[in-house]
Amino acid sequence: MNPKSFQHNHCRWSIGLLVLVLGSCTNSASNNDTSTENPDAEMNANDDENDAPAGDSDGDGLVDLVEFALGTDFENPDTDGDGLNDGDEVKLGTDPLDVDTDNDGLLDGDEVLAGTSPTDRDSDGDFLTDFQEISLGTDPLLSDTDGDGLSDFQEVETYLTDPLATDTDNDGVTDGDEVTGGTSPTDADTDKDGLNDGDEASVGSDPLDPDTDNDGVLDGTEVVLGTDPTNADTDGDGINDGQEISGGTDPLNSDTDGDGIADGDEIDSGDNPLTGDADLDGLDDATEASLGTDPNDDDTDNDGLKDGEEVKLNTDPLDTDSDDDGLGDGDEVQIYGTDPTNPDTDGDGVDDLDEIANGTDPLATDSDEDGLSDGEEDDLGSNPLNNDSDNDGISDGEDNCVLNANADQADSDNDGVGDACDA
Repeated sequence: MNPKSFQHNHCRWSIGLLVLVLGSCTNSASNNDTSTENPDAEMNANDDENDAPAGDSDGDGLVDLVEFALGTDFENPDTDGDGLNDGDEVKLGTDPLDVDTDNDGLLDGDEVLAGTSPTDRDSDGDFLTDFQEISLGTDPLLSDTDGDGLSDFQEVETYLTDPLATDTDNDGVTDGDEVTGGTSPTDADTDKDGLNDGDEASVGSDPLDPDTDNDGVLDGTEVVLGTDPTNADTDGDGINDGQEISGGTDPLNSDTDGDGIADGDEIDSGDNPLTGDADLDGLDDATEASLGTDPNDDDTDNDGLKDGEEVKLNTDPLDTDSDDDGLGDGDEVQIYGTDPTNPDTDGDGVDDLDEIANGTDPLATDSDEDGLSDGEEDDLGSNPLNNDSDNDGISDGEDNCVLNANADQADSDNDGVGDACDA
């Protein structure tokens, strides 16, 4: 048994015994009381009073006999000098011979003044002694001084947080909530993503995952950029934010180049989402998509004209020969200068291809300038390249018999056809 505990219990036993003895003495005196008419009896009674226990010499509330039994000093009201007189110590259950009954490092008298228990070294039951709490500045009467959900002991010994601050790391989340949620109450940014734990709670990201939406971008970076750390594809264009950032597209704009096609669709089709005209043919990708041309091929029909040029010329960028005259659109524009939308550019009745094949000029109605169009000569059978097909000295346009030489232009019947042709 602890010697101090034995001494304390011994003191209490002694006090109880003294109470019984004093009570017995009092009863005895009462039983021997006689009538005041008997002088001898009164004298005997006075003698008994002189033999009663002595008084309280030091005025500490304990009669000297009790102090003798307890071992306290009947001439010193506070034997152990702890700030409590011996009588108060007996009432409180503290040891009047021990300045610190509960061995918590605080004098019994100081504990009474502070409101703590001088017989319990941990008044608030938080596993820190009263002395530790006073040294730390915590309240020895409150197990959770700062009201953050963690006991003072947990804060000091387990989590190393500040028992006087509800939010040790100043991240906007109380220490208790951080412990419950699994975040660190001593590190404002538990997952090291650039967002403190409190901010993560406000934006809905995971304070234990640096990249909540797994898009390859830290949550903190997403907040700075304006993207959503809880949505891998902020702009909904089919490309996650991390890919957009690395690829140079705008994660906040589904159509970075403004060509009417979502960035994801452009990438899927092999187009460049950073430019509206991937093949530089003069048509933006959206227009090419509507026309059916290839946004990655500047000359979809391979006719020698870029798709954009064909649109300007009103030719078909999907057809090499828009006017079906047998000449490719590119050849008509770049070589012959003919109209790729008109099979007979000069309107002489002969298609451009035939004129080129015959050697006539597809840009001139009358190649030999004889007064007959190339088409008329073709119908007559004259030579559109010779202004005097029959070499009679009369130009075909003036000759009344183009295919037969008749320099005299005789026309006996005046029918407009020379006699050489009437035969």
